Amino acid sequence: MDLLEKLKKTDLAKLPPKKKAEIKAKLLDLREKEIAKNRIAYWKPYAWQKRSVEMIRKKTTTLCIASNKIGKTMLGTAVVYSWIMGFEVWNPTNDDDPDAVEIEGQFFKTSSLGIKPPVSIIIVGEDWKLHLGKTIVRELQKWLPQIYETRKNEQGVEYFWKFPNGSTLTLMCYNQEDSLFESFRAQGCLMDEPPPKSKYGAISRGLFLDAGKVVMTMTPLKEAWILDDLVLSGRPDVGVVDGLDITSNEDLYREEQNRLHVMGLTEAQKQLYWDLLFYEDKTKLQYVSDRGKSADTFLRSVSNNPNLINGLKILRFIKDIDPKDVASRIFGQFKSLVGRVLKQYDRSVHVIKPFAVPTDWPVVAMIDLHLNKQQAIGFYAVDPTERKYVIDEIWEHLSPEEVADEIIRRKQLNCWRLEYAEIDPLAKGDSAYIRNRLGDEARDSFNIIFERLLPHGIILTVSSKDKESGIRNLENWLQGPNRMPQLFFFDSLQSANNQHGHLWEILRWVYDEDGKPVKENDHFMEILYRYSLKGMRYTRPSKLRMDKHVPTRHSAEAWLGC
Repeated sequence: MDLLEKLKKTDLAKLPPKKKAEIKAKLLDLREKEIAKNRIAYWKPYAWQKRSVEMIRKKTTTLCIASNKIGKTMLGTAVVYSWIMGFEVWNPTNDDDPDAVEIEGQFFKTSSLGIKPPVSIIIVGEDWKLHLGKTIVRELQKWLPQIYETRKNEQGVEYFWKFPNGSTLTLMCYNQEDSLFESFRAQGCLMDEPPPKSKYGAISRGLFLDAGKVVMTMTPLKEAWILDDLVLSGRPDVGVVDGLDITSNEDLYREEQNRLHVMGLTEAQKQLYWDLLFYEDKTKLQYVSDRGKSADTFLRSVSNNPNLINGLKILRFIKDIDPKDVASRIFGQFKSLVGRVLKQYDRSVHVIKPFAVPTDWPVVAMIDLHLNKQQAIGFYAVDPTERKYVIDEIWEHLSPEEVADEIIRRKQLNCWRLEYAEIDPLAKGDSAYIRNRLGDEARDSFNIIFERLLPHGIILTVSSKDKESGIRNLENWLQGPNRMPQLFFFDSLQSANNQHGHLWEILRWVYDEDGKPVKENDHFMEILYRYSLKGMRYTRPSKLRMDKHVPTRHSAEAWLGC
């Protein structure tokens, strides 16, 4: 029996206090030494880390976009080691688990890579000395059992690791030549912090023969190409784990909360502290820019213990970073998206699988008409509980006649209860432009589309342009009463128009420096907010259908009260 087991079986109750304390200290010391031999087996992932591992299991490329100090490198270390070994040593499971693998009589979850060892894995970092040498290597040495052989490069960094099962781990640096990345054939790659586009492309080509995987763990301070090419691409093989602020480090957050409790703060005061620490204006989701001054002043007004205040780690971190970096370093957000108009939008909540829209649900078509670019047309439905759905979209070069035909075609093919359409008010004034090109006989787009839709029971009207009210409506719909959203988007929207469309634009629609929505990437956002102003509600279908009782323009105008 070893010393640890012997001490565990000692009856501490029969010992004097001094001896009892000595044995407890010895137990803790021996326990720590036991853990140190294979620390990764004792790892307890945070909630966001568990979510990331499951995402990696499902996707070819996974991006974990997060703030500083929440355990990104630890996640990468665990994932890489599981790929090398073929199973997740920290994740025991049952033998009836379809993803289970038996190791020495115990069952563990198979690795998220899905490839049996031996495998070749690559970790890429920003530089040899600081990032790879002092962060990545030290993390590997801390968590992995000493079962590997290593070789050092000329910088003195252990760049090549070989394991008993034949798997290998190679460390590379972003400042190495692209040709070195092209020459590799590997099965998995961890890219710690944002990689240059050329390096990602080269690594992907080296992985595709074996259906290998890429994981990026990153604070989004640079390499803006990642946002458009991967995060917002809508690619089904790319997984994104985001929304990870600094409080996603559960240990750090718990420690800070305990310190606030010791200071004597009430729950309401704690919440006010966090709001002051993170936000300039929480209602508008504007991030703090005073380097924690307001939060610090508040704490000193309610607590007389400056030592405890000075020991708050997140407060100190915010004091020491540039306010321009708060979005990335504290909230894990790309800087270009800090001023998003619709911050309440969450892809995991608001994007749903498409379904056949019931024939009794009202559907409306909204048109943003252009003279020199593609037409933007959106289709929206409302259900009996007043939930709204973005069900289809068009972004094509179309004449006014073709705009009407596309709307009619969708109504007939889908059996939609589509009785109304709305168009940009400028459509009534575009005839002056058209006359300059085609002569006095030209009609404006509104009249052309109106008369073409009318025989099919669709009334065309002009949209309201109260943008401020429309944005408030959309914010309320996305958040919903009691946090129950009222606006949803079919995920089929993304496949048709990745460079435009609702799902593409909603993440790129931002405010300018004057607090006004930028007039870029906003065509579908324009018609979406105009739809919110329409006040479309669910009503039971009338027994007398419009297409039977409004056969002419004259009767339609009478029906509308024109």
